Amino acid sequence: MKQNNSTIIQPGDLVTLKGMGKLKEKPIGMVKKNWNADYIEIFWLNENIANRFALTKFSSSKKLEIVSKASQQFS
Repeated sequence: MKQNNSTIIQPGDLVTLKGMGKLKEKPIGMVKKNWNADYIEIFWLNENIANRFALTKFSSSKKLEIVSKASQQFS
């Protein structure tokens, strides 16, 4: 399944788990690095909630959705 440019997860994007749109407390993380097409290194901003969902530093891109895209500025 191909992803278009608006759904490709890039470093700097804020992400959460898919399907958690209506929850008040959901894990939110910032993408640090893409290791390959499937695994992404994430810095969880709210570690207590991330630990509740047993999330690790690395996660599959199939389980994540973008909350906010990072803006790319070129000079």
